[in-house]
Amino acid sequence: MAERVKRIDQQRHELKALRYLLHFFPESVAKTHPLPRRDDFQIPDCQRIYDALMAATTRDAAAAAMRDLDLEETDVESFLRLGGEFYHTYPQLIVERAVQFRDHTLELEAAS
Repeated sequence: MAERVKRIDQQRHELKALRYLLHFFPESVAKTHPLPRRDDFQIPDCQRIYDALMAATTRDAAAAAMRDLDLEETDVESFLRLGGEFYHTYPQLIVERAVQFRDHTLELEAAS
């Protein structure tokens, strides 16, 4: 039986990984190993933030693209206000959890 993860907990982890990547962007994308892929993110808002980040060439361009997103569960301005300098372990956590989701040993609780 798969372990269940609360959606809000998964979203927090994914947002921390994205904050780290944005905080040190673009160096973080080049130097983070393993770098999460889009499909490693389980929350649709986080996938869209990831897309905006990966399409940008500078931190400012990424932030501007994120501000233009119309997200369901994420307050973009709050996301952008918070730093990510202490979240260096979260990208790897997202990759590790993605493997568990694919193996069906981890399961996301349904949205309420």
